[in-house]
Amino acid sequence: MRSLLYFSWLAFVASPAFAADPVRVGYASQTIIFGGPVQCGIEQGFFARLGLEIVPTTYSGGAKLHQAMAAGAVDLALASITDMALLVKGAPEKVIYGVVNAPYSVSIMALNPAIRSADDLKGRKIGVTTAGSYTYWLVSQLPRFLRWDSGRAVPVSVGGVLSGQMAALVSGQIDALVGEVGVGLTLEQEKRGRIVLNAADVVHDVPASVVFGETTFLRDHPDVAARFIQGLRQSVDHIISHRDDTIDLAMRNSGFGREAMSREVDLMNPGWSRDGRITEAELTATAQVIVQAGLLEEVPNLTPLLERGYMPK
Repeated sequence: MRSLLYFSWLAFVASPAFAADPVRVGYASQTIIFGGPVQCGIEQGFFARLGLEIVPTTYSGGAKLHQAMAAGAVDLALASITDMALLVKGAPEKVIYGVVNAPYSVSIMALNPAIRSADDLKGRKIGVTTAGSYTYWLVSQLPRFLRWDSGRAVPVSVGGVLSGQMAALVSGQIDALVGEVGVGLTLEQEKRGRIVLNAADVVHDVPASVVFGETTFLRDHPDVAARFIQGLRQSVDHIISHRDDTIDLAMRNSGFGREAMSREVDLMNPGWSRDGRITEAELTATAQVIVQAGLLEEVPNLTPLLERGYMPK
């Protein structure tokens, strides 16, 4: 099985003529940790050379993405590992690959001049993508991370689309925002706001981005899924080793300037997974997060929901 998954694409692309296989890929939000590697693979031709035609779609949060997968509209998806709670509840999916090991790309930022440090977030409304998401969990755990004796921050769902997130922040609907670090860096560069907390400073052993596969697609097209993972791995290698290309990609993806995106790329580099492995320790930590986020009442066993056949030995 493993040999088929890892090597089947070789025989496929060696044939003299073939039609590209379409793959419908969904992203949980408009951020580099979800859409970045796939966009890189499209632009660099990694997927095309493996006989794949990628059809990407960005969704406003993980909930809508997984609803689309359940409806048969998405084959593979890049989203937060905490979405495995939906798999425990019966969503027809498996996690097949790790993309980002740590949340280097995630930060909490603010425009309000009264919010200067992480402790100033106490009692504030903080924008998150959706209830139960990775960002929601981060906000819910601030009292524990920051050792507050009392009080908490209030998570407010603002979706996964950057324009909507910024509209909520600028209008005062929220006091701060959990978002891509590049957004916070841009606010600092423009002297409009500041980053008050980097998630990687307080979160450990919880991958930030993984690949989900719809079970029927994985059953019927394991060779296509294997080629997608091969292309994704090539994309991550390119992102790590070609800094200027990655900065350009981040600028196009976000619309932000080179200085901020250069800093984001440098911050992100240690977080990319070079092999896609997801460890038992990471699964155990994720299971705890799922309960802490209120997604499940009991700590789940996530191991059966992980398909290791797409990961290198």
